[in-house]
Amino acid sequence: MSEKKEIIINCGISQVSAGIFSKQGDSILLEQVGLETLRYNYSSEEQWLDCFSEGLKKLCAREKIKGNARFIFPGCLLLTKTIRVPHVEEEKQKKIVAFELMQKMPVPLTELIWDYQVIDDDGVEQEILAFAVKPKVAEDFCEKVMEIGLNPVQITPAPVLDYNALRASGIGLDSGETLVVNIGARSTNLLFINPTGFLLRPLSIGGNSLTQNISDNLGTQFEKAEEIKKNYFSGEVAFSADDPSVQLLENCSKQFLARLSQEITRSLVTYKRLKKGKSPSRMYLAGRGALLNQLPEYLSQSQRLDIDYFDPLQALVLSDSVSQEMRNLLPFMLSEPVGLASSIFSADGSEQSALTKTINLLPESKLTNLNFKKKQPLLLVSAFLLSLTPLPALLTNYQESESLSAELEDAKDIRGPLIGFHEGMESKSNTLDFLQYFTKEMHSRNQIYQQQGKTLWKLRVLLNHLQNSLEYEDISDTWFDEFKITGRNQDGQKNPSRSTQDSTPVLKLSGRYLVRPTVESNSDKAALRENLIELNQKKQRALTSHLKELPIIAELRSDVFKTSGKGDLENKYFTYFEFEIILN
Repeated sequence: MSEKKEIIINCGISQVSAGIFSKQGDSILLEQVGLETLRYNYSSEEQWLDCFSEGLKKLCAREKIKGNARFIFPGCLLLTKTIRVPHVEEEKQKKIVAFELMQKMPVPLTELIWDYQVIDDDGVEQEILAFAVKPKVAEDFCEKVMEIGLNPVQITPAPVLDYNALRASGIGLDSGETLVVNIGARSTNLLFINPTGFLLRPLSIGGNSLTQNISDNLGTQFEKAEEIKKNYFSGEVAFSADDPSVQLLENCSKQFLARLSQEITRSLVTYKRLKKGKSPSRMYLAGRGALLNQLPEYLSQSQRLDIDYFDPLQALVLSDSVSQEMRNLLPFMLSEPVGLASSIFSADGSEQSALTKTINLLPESKLTNLNFKKKQPLLLVSAFLLSLTPLPALLTNYQESESLSAELEDAKDIRGPLIGFHEGMESKSNTLDFLQYFTKEMHSRNQIYQQQGKTLWKLRVLLNHLQNSLEYEDISDTWFDEFKITGRNQDGQKNPSRSTQDSTPVLKLSGRYLVRPTVESNSDKAALRENLIELNQKKQRALTSHLKELPIIAELRSDVFKTSGKGDLENKYFTYFEFEIILN
């Protein structure tokens, strides 16, 4: 019996596939799988999202798929960078990676959704592979799939998942160097695997390159050329031997093979230089583009390597519901989903190394919404139980009210004979006095909670003011480490005997800001130091000025700036600050 199910959607350029995976014992079961071909001009990036959402909608309706899903993004939609950083503890690693990526990315890191993973580690340095996507691309994508009925829980890049799939398939990867060539519609990914990790190199050549060449030579539209390519190279349509198109298609195929082989050769030369002479001894082909006629033979002869097709089904158990037609296609379309599934079901770390963790580029707003949905049943139950809290008191009051009403009616009926017993009614009067006293006490105690509610809203206003102040350009790269509010009297001394309402709130605010030098880091040290001091003083004045201007701040009682010790201006370009602020 399956332990849990995962819906994995592979978002290809020319097709979209969906699979439902589950864990059965030590195996991964493919319970259900479907494929939908996207029909549009593959050379137009603007048309992809709309065509993809239409294809996914048809696929989900046909396969009856809905719920939480994980999505595999094609590499052409992502920014990719490889950097080397020192081997440090995991909690420090992200800060170092972020600092290095700020220098390498063409777009400011704050304007991207990004994540990374370690792909090689020799104990001294770590090779980091980072992926980033623009928030608008991810947000638009999430809105489209949520309209279909799918709730995205992960967006992960496709290029690195082949490594997980090879690990899960049981192919020995620790005995030597291995090259995996995954040929897609718009690009080809070269995955160099070695005993300590792997290296990824994307090539801007794919099935679309062959289609465009055929389109140019036949003088036809891209969509028509794609149809001719599929019909000829798949053998679905038989072309006569004297058809002039046959020779043209063969020539286009040879040009594509030659160009692909040249790009692989260049990459191999670069890899050998990086690995000090080591080179792959075997090659695996993956992706539907690898079905091109004579591709294995051509690459085997040009690269002089043992070549085979990678079969990701070695890591799976197929359900009986998977049709034979789909079984024939699965080896060429399932390597990335198998890589993601193997990582998910090995997340306990017992079967998975640190090099195979998966990346998540889901926007933060979607992650927050997902976490809220997970907690929603518990919150509903808690709210229901909380709503029942006053029920016993209400029932008691209701019963007492009914009893008093009945007694009042009886008293009205017999008040004549009971006039002489007026003294006996004093007990009833005492009961009413007690209820009035009880009501007054309850009202007095509730005032404390009302006051605390107002205080919480004031705290929210304070946080909003501080957050907005960080958006000014002259105090950018600033962050807060400590935010602490205490109650003090007007003379500045703590007085625990006085209530919070009678004391003046004091905010202790500390943090750091980054000073970016405007001179080259390799210039004269004295000039660099003077430049840092000048920029630090400017930023110090700007930060103090902005805080003084906040309407909720009454007075800056003290400020401390440290360029050494807690700060490190000369070496790491940051300054530590601490304010004691009297709040308004």
